[in-house]
Amino acid sequence: MKGKGLFDQMRSGVRSEEEIAIDALFPVRDKFKMLQMINEQQPRAIMPWSVLGLLRVLYGSKVLRIVQEEHNLNKIAQERKGRLELSEVVVGVRKAMKDKDDD
Repeated sequence: MKGKGLFDQMRSGVRSEEEIAIDALFPVRDKFKMLQMINEQQPRAIMPWSVLGLLRVLYGSKVLRIVQEEHNLNKIAQERKGRLELSEVVVGVRKAMKDKDDD
């Protein structure tokens, strides 16, 4: 880890409770996949978006990736339900830690 001190290297190995909870609910490292997971799709739209994703992967299409990414970003702005669930995880973990500290 070039440019980081020993303390920074040691701290990077420690994960917070929020990170552990988020990793359990959203087990992906790819930001694009995370974006897909925190969006809510209408049931009738899931199969067309899945087919689009399949074609994107099969043909390595950068254009289809951009289309999906833009759609998902706009869905967050429209509904924000995935973001609410994600924020509830963080708040829930912090509340549990606070309650634990109070005992």
